[in-house]
Parts: sequence; structure tokens; C-alpha cells
Amino acid sequence: MAGRGGAKKEMDPEEQMRRKFRAKCLFRALGRLAMANTYWLIEASDHYEGVENVKRRVEQAVRGKAKKKQLLGINDKTLLNKPAEERTEQEKKYLYRIIGGLKCFKRYPNHVKKKLAAVTYFKYYGPGRTIVRQHHEAHALYFIVTGDVVVSQLVFDELLQQYVSVDVGVMHPGDMFGEVSLLHNIPRTATVTTTGHCELLALMKEDFKNVLQASVQKQWDEVRRAMSAFTYFDALDEVARREGCIVAKMKSYEPNETLLGDGVGVANFVYFILSGRCQMIESMQVIVNTRLGRTSYALYDPYIPKEESEQDFEAKYFGALKKESRSSETTTKETISGQIKSAISKTGRETSKDVDAEGEGKLISALKQDRPSSSMRHESMHIVIAESSKTDTVDEDSDNKTSEEFLKPGEQQEIRSSVRLSVIPEMGPLQVPQNLRTYFMQVCQLNPGSSFGFGENMRDRRIVALTPVECMLLPKIWLLQRNTANIWTRIQHYLEKKIPTKKQLFKEFVAARRWNEFREQLVTDVVSRSNTVNWTSVHDVPYSIRMEEMLDI
Repeated sequence: MAGRGGAKKEMDPEEQMRRKFRAKCLFRALGRLAMANTYWLIEASDHYEGVENVKRRVEQAVRGKAKKKQLLGINDKTLLNKPAEERTEQEKKYLYRIIGGLKCFKRYPNHVKKKLAAVTYFKYYGPGRTIVRQHHEAHALYFIVTGDVVVSQLVFDELLQQYVSVDVGVMHPGDMFGEVSLLHNIPRTATVTTTGHCELLALMKEDFKNVLQASVQKQWDEVRRAMSAFTYFDALDEVARREGCIVAKMKSYEPNETLLGDGVGVANFVYFILSGRCQMIESMQVIVNTRLGRTSYALYDPYIPKEESEQDFEAKYFGALKKESRSSETTTKETISGQIKSAISKTGRETSKDVDAEGEGKLISALKQDRPSSSMRHESMHIVIAESSKTDTVDEDSDNKTSEEFLKPGEQQEIRSSVRLSVIPEMGPLQVPQNLRTYFMQVCQLNPGSSFGFGENMRDRRIVALTPVECMLLPKIWLLQRNTANIWTRIQHYLEKKIPTKKQLFKEFVAARRWNEFREQLVTDVVSRSNTVNWTSVHDVPYSIRMEEMLDI
């Protein structure tokens, strides 16, 4: 008897096998997804330290482990894995509050952030994972939340006759990659690999076209216009211009804001001024002394050694080897006798008789020669020790052996105490001179079309904006790799030649000070000599002169 629902329809065996295979594939995909995301799913669990120490494990379990502050919690990551079409308005607002303040989204306005929060997905990659591969089709754009990634490219090696992987750079949290292929509809231009645990936010290709393509295209057009304003980049091809748009940074500065110097600015980047004016300011330390009513100025720069003349050089390095006068023979004998007695007393030996006249004569003849004073002293010490060793004996601890028996054949030739001559004075603590004043001078002004940051001297210098300034920043290493006709090295050499040095600025400073002092003194002298009353009025001036002065051209 058939059931109430009627006879059960049998399923086609092929359809049944197809469904089983699909279920098996889905289960395997789910298992791989769970294994790939195990790291962030168990990040809140406590890991014990010291497995064998039970007491310490119990203390850790009772005390609890301090949780590391995360940019995104487990609930936030779970919500970001939810399909975009299933997210409610309340969840979208919550995600906007969470990821709207991330470093990678600060460059976009609020209405773009709200759209990004609604369509981005959370992605996790372990160490050594390849996120995108060169020459593959692009499917998404990625924002780095935590972790670092390495960007590499395949370059053909002429020596090996094969393609090798070359690291181009490293990207950090807040950076974005993958927009080039989506914007220009081309394959991936580089390979991106993780260096550690990385958390990313992915924006799919369709969502990129609807949400972010207009903003990214605007940024690219702005960089391309900036590069076209400089003739330096006319020789670059389309690929090089695209790379320049990727690595370029656009910066805006307010008046009196420091662009570069004093620890401010982007290191290893070259600045290209697009609009506005800025000035280079240098600080100088000047020693001001006033004597007999006259002021003198001296530049104080402890980082630059003082220039030495030939006379100072000889006195410094060869002064110890010269003697201006020689003492008489009687004085020399008295000096030698004193040296002999002091040398014998230092060696701790007690002699029953003085050194013979023959040894003393040798010393006198040796000292009469043209030798340095330090050499005379050590020669006399050597002879005194040699003469005394013939008559004296060593202590009983050395088995009544003379000092000559303890010396090796190579050491019997000469006994000489070691001497260290230091001609370089030891540098003590830096002493700041009195009456030291700091002055700031304008070195030069930089107008639109100027560039700086090629490696020129920036010690005690900074670049400050005079008006609102717009700059394009490009990495110096990227420019040097495209150094057509050695243009960037020539620009650096030009800047070093044209920008005045500290000594030149100091001369201008002294000249300006002298002129101000002379002008003030001249005015004071003229005013002090004028004791009469000046009755001249405007009516005493001829009409022709007054008409020309009053004429408004």
C-alpha cells in the first residue's frame, strides 16, 4: 500500500553522484577555510608558559592573561566575513565606526568610507603566503590592516638567461595594493607575499568599480599632471609613469609649516614643488665679543675642524722631534748623572759602586748627537740597565741567574721600555664658549618647479613654507633607477654649487652687521652736529618736483 504522500520518486544516479561530489567539495573547502583562519579564531585563548611548572600554570589560569589590543576583534572579523548583501544598516554603521578610523582609509572622504565599510571583506594570510601573483588576472583590491608584505617582480637576467624574482619593496599597515590592475584592466604587475601573519581588507572587482574607481582615478590623474609639469619625466614610458603614480605621494603644507629638516619630513624622498613658495632657513651660532666699543663676530661650528696652516701642522705633529737649543757639556753630564741615579733607584737594585767613567762617556757622546730628547732618555736608560746588569745579581727566587740568561737570543740585542707618543689631543667634553648667540638667516627661496631632497647638505637647515604649498614626493631610489643622462646627480651638484655655504652666509651676516653699525653711527654723527633749527617747509620745494612726486602713475 502506498504511503500517504504517494510513491517516492527515485533520483537519477548521475545526479545523485553529482550532488555527493559537490557536498564533498564544499566540506573540503570549509575545512581548508577553517584551517586557514584558525590563527585569528583562537587568538583570545590563553597560551600557558612553562609546561612543567604546575604552580606557574595555575597562577596564570587564575590571574588571566592580558589581552593584546587588536584593531579588529573576533566579532568584527566575523561580521566582515558576512556577505555584503546580508549586512543590515545597523551592521554597516557599526563597521563604518570600526574601520572608518583605520590608517588605510584615512585618505578617503566620509561618504566613500561608508561605502567601503559596507562591501569590504576580512582576509587572513599566514607567513609566506602569496596574495597576488604577477601576470595573473586581478579580482580584488587589498588594504593592509596588520603585518607586512613583500612586493617582487620577475626580471629577465641577461647573465643567467632566465627570469629571476627581484624584491621591489615592502608594504606596511595602511598601504594599499592591487589597484593598478583593476584601474587599467591589466594583469597583475607584481607578486605580493606575506612576511608574517597578515590581516587584510579585500574589495572585490565589481565593488571597486562602483565605490573606489572614481577616487583612485582622481588621485592618478593628479599625479600624472604633476609629473607632466616637469620636463624630467618626459623620457619615461607608460609603464614607468604608472610605477611613478604608484610610489608617488601628494603632500599639502600650510604657511610656516616645516617641509624638511629638524626631524620633520619623509626620509629618502625627493620633493617637487607644484604650487606655493617656501624658503630655506639656516641657523648659525656666532660668538659676539665687544671690546673698546667695537664688536667682533666669529663663527662657531664644532662640527667643522679648524683649518690648519703649514706652521701649525709642523708644530702639532713634529714638535716633539725638534730641539731649538742644546745644553753645554757640563749641564749634560749633570743631567745624565741624575738620570742614571733615578734609573738605578727605579729598578730597585742597590749598587756598591757608581757607573764607570767609560759608560758615562758613552752616554755623553750619544747625547751630543742630533737626536730627539725622548730618544736620548731611552738610550741612557738602556745603557744604565745594561751596565748595572753586569755587576748586580737577581734575587734568590730566580736561582742566582743573571738577567741575560733569562733573555732569548732575539731579546738580548736591546732592552727598551715601550713608549706611546700621542700627537692627537684627547677630546674632552664640548665646552660652549661665552657670548654665543644663535641667528637665523634665509638661504634661498624655492618657487614652483623647484626640487630638493637629492642629498644636499641639510645640516642646521630647514625648509619652511611661506604660502600654502603643494608638493609631489617620489622615492629617491626610484628616481636613481631611471637616471636618464645622469639628470638627478647633476641637479644635486647644481644645488650644492648654488646654495651658499655656512661660511658664505657668515660673511654676508658680518657685512650686513657692519653696514648697520656704520649707518647708525653716520646718522648719529649727523644729528649730533646739527644744532640749528630747520625752517624749511613744503612751500620751499619747487612746484615741478612736488608735481612729479604727487603724480599717480
